[in-house]
Amino acid sequence: AGHKISVRFDANVKPGMPWAFRPKQLTQTITLGQKSTAIFIAKNLSNKTVVGQAAFNVTPDQAGVFFTKIQCFCFTRQELKPGQEVEMPVLYYVDPKILDDADGRDVQEITLSYTFYPIEQDGKPS
Repeated sequence: AGHKISVRFDANVKPGMPWAFRPKQLTQTITLGQKSTAIFIAKNLSNKTVVGQAAFNVTPDQAGVFFTKIQCFCFTRQELKPGQEVEMPVLYYVDPKILDDADGRDVQEITLSYTFYPIEQDGKPS
């Protein structure tokens, strides 16, 4: 029987970064071992092109080793033109081995959190 777990999505931007950034869905209930896709939406609210890089965090800590991102916008820099809005997918799964882990088996919900921060372009401060 496929064991299910809840994944919650959290999206943040560093202070001063002119983007709106949010998950399309706040939570997903997924089956362990099955690939799932989460969509995040980012919009550049400024009148200039902004390049960002997302840092991620998985909580609780003991779940992090079982959470695998296959494809993620966080692997590369994201460039948004003025006013541009994009959907950014994350393809992921949670390893069923979490059920064999003494600390992991009781985890009911995993939170995947991203924070976008600005990247300086051409060495000039953004």
